[in-house]
Amino acid sequence: MPDAHSSSPVPTPDSPRPLLVDLHTDALYEHIRGRKDITQRSDEGHLDFPRMKDGGINGQVFAVWVSPTELKPGEYRDFALKGADTFDEVCGRCAESVAPVRTPDEFRQTTASGRIAAVLGVEGGHALEGRLENLDRFFERGVRVLTVTWCNSNELGDSSGDKNKPHNGLSSLGRQAVRRMNELGMIVDVSHSADKTVFDILDASDAPVIASHSGVRARRDFNRNLTDEQIRAIGAHGGVIGVVFLSYFLRDPEAQASIEDVLDCIDHICQLVGPDHAGLGSDFDGFEGALPGLEDATKMGAIGAGLRKRGFVESDIAKITGFNFLRVWDAVADRAS
Repeated sequence: MPDAHSSSPVPTPDSPRPLLVDLHTDALYEHIRGRKDITQRSDEGHLDFPRMKDGGINGQVFAVWVSPTELKPGEYRDFALKGADTFDEVCGRCAESVAPVRTPDEFRQTTASGRIAAVLGVEGGHALEGRLENLDRFFERGVRVLTVTWCNSNELGDSSGDKNKPHNGLSSLGRQAVRRMNELGMIVDVSHSADKTVFDILDASDAPVIASHSGVRARRDFNRNLTDEQIRAIGAHGGVIGVVFLSYFLRDPEAQASIEDVLDCIDHICQLVGPDHAGLGSDFDGFEGALPGLEDATKMGAIGAGLRKRGFVESDIAKITGFNFLRVWDAVADRAS
């Protein structure tokens, strides 16, 4: 389908300019908390701007995680807005290599210029503090992805990490929030959502959704991972699933996990719903330790190499490593009012 958002030359899965997009990192949260400086090369954690460049990452969703344990109700929204300020500040300090982007067109222009396209997200719908108008405020501040829940259920819906499931899925406010996100052009993220919540979000959304950092439950039986039924539903809705790099999500015993398990999850998704619906969602700096073969951002190119060894064609590899996310964002933007 012709791209309605770009007036400049547009990379495609068959073009020589590759995309390598990661749908989720907590590195910005670590920066906000003063535990690292993501503008400087470091051995701390998994990701910073210089290591992203080395690894070929040219598209990155930076999540502002709003901790429900370190923060109190009433502080959530302001912390997310502080995160947006920090995001703009760190991108401004490294403007020659990184740029904040708010539209698919800006994403394309930035990657075409050789810089990293940085997309701002918020992890945890409790950041809205139960007020839909905060969605508009976040959107104005550049937020383009919202993860509906974290490990805690909130006013919008039930989390996979909550045994109580107070809403039996998505709440009435949650349905309104999903519809408002569609109107704004904000990407809905179902990672962390309870099983029923995922299906309710798909029912409520007129636009494709993402699972920014999830595993495959058929390969590792864990409530944060997606069932085959969910994967098929997300695929049928046009969405994309970013496969997480966290060992515990990938294999039992987790000590044996490696890049091969990430490739197995990608393969599983492709076997179920085709290569249009798989992506990468590292969760770098959101967990301790390192996955062998994908120890940090410098190793991201190993994904493409591993898929080639498994017989994936270049056009499908290009979709998985970046163009699927861009396709979803195009569709979300097209449906915005």
